[in-house]
Amino acid sequence: MRLPFAVLALLHSAVALAEDFPSLGPHGRFVESRLVVAGRASFYSTAFHGRRTASGEAYQHHVISAASNRFPLGTVVAVRRVPSARCVVVRINDRMGHRKRVIDLSREAAVRLGMIDAGVVDVEVTPLPKFLVGHESACMLAFQPPAHLQAQDGPGLRGPER
Repeated sequence: MRLPFAVLALLHSAVALAEDFPSLGPHGRFVESRLVVAGRASFYSTAFHGRRTASGEAYQHHVISAASNRFPLGTVVAVRRVPSARCVVVRINDRMGHRKRVIDLSREAAVRLGMIDAGVVDVEVTPLPKFLVGHESACMLAFQPPAHLQAQDGPGLRGPER
């Protein structure tokens, strides 16, 4: 009697731990629209270095991280400076005390976006899909529209004419 329950529990855990990866074909699921939040971004002062963040970590200005009230703690997001092509991937590890801006970046993330002199800049922020985390072009790919492939009849696609 225990064996069926053990098998059922094993199958349930395997399904719960499975990650969605994009695939081609009839069973592939495509996300039609990604959440992209546009707004203003600023960065932490070096005076906050060493203070505790909402996640319990110590803030370090030389580590790439960010604060946001719009994404859950631990979310990895791509941040793109508008209208430039500069982009950085950050992990949300803190909350902001205000609602005027979309995201507050660590000083290192701000340096990579080229926003130190400007202070506050326009950005677009989107959650990074799990399959892009760690990819060398993750930031650029996060803002690309999803690929849709369609098969059509045309020259070279049909079998030989009879």
